[in-house]
Amino acid sequence: MQVIAVLIAAAFVLIGLFPLASGHLRHPTLWIMMGVGLFAFTITQWVNRTIWEPLAFAFGISEVGAGLVVNLIAWALFAEVFKFAPVLIVGAMTEAPPGDWFAYGAAAGAGFGLFGAQLVIGLTLAASRLPFTTALSTTLAIVLRLFFILTHIATTAFVCWAATRRWLIRGLLIAVAAQVILGLIDRGQGALGTTLGPLLSSMITLFLFLSVWTLRDRAFGVSP
Repeated sequence: MQVIAVLIAAAFVLIGLFPLASGHLRHPTLWIMMGVGLFAFTITQWVNRTIWEPLAFAFGISEVGAGLVVNLIAWALFAEVFKFAPVLIVGAMTEAPPGDWFAYGAAAGAGFGLFGAQLVIGLTLAASRLPFTTALSTTLAIVLRLFFILTHIATTAFVCWAATRRWLIRGLLIAVAAQVILGLIDRGQGALGTTLGPLLSSMITLFLFLSVWTLRDRAFGVSP
């Protein structure tokens, strides 16, 4: 099951990566950045569980209300920093042009999204054998992982684009805010419903991805 989950997630990655980094698909550095993105997911999880969660508990930061927002901000910030840092190092050492930063950021986000998505897809496929699940619910749960991947591709590509324009802090704030909003929608599906919640989340993700896509030509110097 897990092999199938990885293959599905990898297909989703190609769907999201091709529009933003099609000209770099033959560059070895792009795939290295994707591998680094995979590792970034495990680092983010480790930091969240071993450092942030004990700190949050010590300071009384709960998983509800304002505490939930703080936890989502922490997770999103850790994720973006760990995805962006390798691109920053490679970009600075090689004096890479803005287009490379943009493509490498998309690849790092793709690797991060791939790791997270394949975990959920694997669990979804395993749960599909249970009597109360349907083919439709399984398919929908798997397809929604595409939007998880698109989110991380878009946010990290945007942060890298912003960094080349000396807008790094602003770019990080926008990327973190986008992930927090999506996280709140995901956590609020009990109130929004199983239809409205995923639909709203998917629409926001598509808007985010398409907005970053419009920056592609600027990153590659096609337009000012």
